[in-house]
Amino acid sequence: MPSRKINSIRNLERSYLDEIDCRFPFEDWSSCIGLIDRGIAISPNAAFGALHEICRPGALADVSTDLRIRLFNYWRSRFEHPVADLIGEAAFHLIHRQTLPAEAVNIKMMAVAPYRGQYAALAILYFCCEDPDERVEQTDEEIRKIWTEAVGEP
Repeated sequence: MPSRKINSIRNLERSYLDEIDCRFPFEDWSSCIGLIDRGIAISPNAAFGALHEICRPGALADVSTDLRIRLFNYWRSRFEHPVADLIGEAAFHLIHRQTLPAEAVNIKMMAVAPYRGQYAALAILYFCCEDPDERVEQTDEEIRKIWTEAVGEP
């Protein structure tokens, strides 16, 4: 893919992620659906970014688990990616305020690693476990470093 097109997609993705960061419009179903669909159309990382917002709404967001599950189900019905099920499982746990074992999260992170640039997917995994030994954090950092070195920027 020509570098100009890659940079254009990266800029669009960054702009989208900045737009939804802690500002997902949970009070408006149509806007939520539109943002999910838009993220999916931009890139897999943007799609995972939408899911991240659904799983981890901003601190001031007053949103029910039921609504988040409905949005999750919509996201899952629309988005196809080789690690969507794996990330979906972690997201489901986050929505229900449940954790996964750190060892399982590390394995899932390694499954995401071949899909360069899926930072939002890694973030979902990172936040769904307790990490007293910082092994998950180390895996997260190692994957991000490999991705960054591969493209020359985050």
